[in-house]
Amino acid sequence: MKKDGKIFYGWWIVVTTFLIMAFIYTPIVNLVSLFILPLTKELGFSSSQFMLYFTIMAFVSMIISPIAGKLMKKMDIRVYLTLFILIPALAFVGFSFSTKLIHFYLLAILMGAGLAGGAIIPSSVLITNWFNEKRGLCLGIALSGSGFGGVILSPMVNWLITTYGWRLTYLVLGILIAAILIPLAVCIIKLHPSDKGLMPLGYEKALTSTQKNRLTGTTQGEALKSISFWTLCLAILVGGIVVNCMLIYLAPYLAEIGTTAKTAALLLALSSAMVIAGKLLVGKLFDKMELTTTLLIISAGSLVSFLCLMKANIVVPAVLYAIFSGIGATAVTVAPAYMTAALYGEREYEEKYSVVAIFISLGAAITPMVSGVIYNIHHSYGLVLNTLIVLSIVQFALFFIANKTKPTFASNPDIV
Repeated sequence: MKKDGKIFYGWWIVVTTFLIMAFIYTPIVNLVSLFILPLTKELGFSSSQFMLYFTIMAFVSMIISPIAGKLMKKMDIRVYLTLFILIPALAFVGFSFSTKLIHFYLLAILMGAGLAGGAIIPSSVLITNWFNEKRGLCLGIALSGSGFGGVILSPMVNWLITTYGWRLTYLVLGILIAAILIPLAVCIIKLHPSDKGLMPLGYEKALTSTQKNRLTGTTQGEALKSISFWTLCLAILVGGIVVNCMLIYLAPYLAEIGTTAKTAALLLALSSAMVIAGKLLVGKLFDKMELTTTLLIISAGSLVSFLCLMKANIVVPAVLYAIFSGIGATAVTVAPAYMTAALYGEREYEEKYSVVAIFISLGAAITPMVSGVIYNIHHSYGLVLNTLIVLSIVQFALFFIANKTKPTFASNPDIV
């Protein structure tokens, strides 16, 4: 962790992006369910009416991703991050004063912009810029902030809602996001190591190894012309359905198969912890193992988790589901960020990853619609689960094709 006797500055970037994921991604994505019951009960909305804001947010995130990728290169990173931290903070404050559905739908636009521009894009871009060596591990650490945020924020938010109501809780989250993250963005974040007079970690090793070509890569235009790139995007879209579907329907599915409330509570708590462990493990595997092998482990994690979920009314399979789902979930977090650089290089990484991120958001957005159509065929979650097992296999096949058809590009050590 040290260079020339000092801690490499990139590790501060890792810590900051970890906190960005914890305090932006987690409240926007992972804590939604805690607000549904008290909010809809007070305002008289149905759950489906309220949750439409989540779909709006996901589609806006998809649209903002390529814009955010370009803005990161053009703006001072401190100004950029301050703006995209304030946007979701203000959206949460706005939620606390909302009284009509249209208010939530309009503020979902800000949420989507904050999710893409404040968390998804900068976290991956910053780690890729600062680390050639240990990149997978650092991506795992940074992105596991969402799991850590779930562990610490879930009980706090639940207590605030129970004690003071959902309005004050939204207000507190908005203030918390701005108060914690804006000082870090202004004082810590640097877009490139060269802004601190440094080189990426592992730069020297890359210059003398077969990894030399990672210092350049394809342009965005060249990547967009390749079969590999669009196959990767399709794999991530399928992965989005695989990962997000049971996050949405886990509670009603467990009730359908007769799982006890005690087992359900255990699953929810354990799943949050496994998100952290899964991202750290997969990040390390990307650094140490061949790419195809790691992708196989990720897809197998989803497949095995669904097989275990079929018997989740028994404690052991239920626990195994939580463990393996933490590995499978990295298909739409660690894998896209790592593979974009591994397959197409660092050159114009922001632009290339911003296109990939569109499909992360699109997968989340269409999951309720796709799963809803499948569920309505037999009005049972059994068919949904069987479909997810098949999609886990399809996901790996697409990742495999993307890797095997990746474009070749020439080395250029002068481009960083």
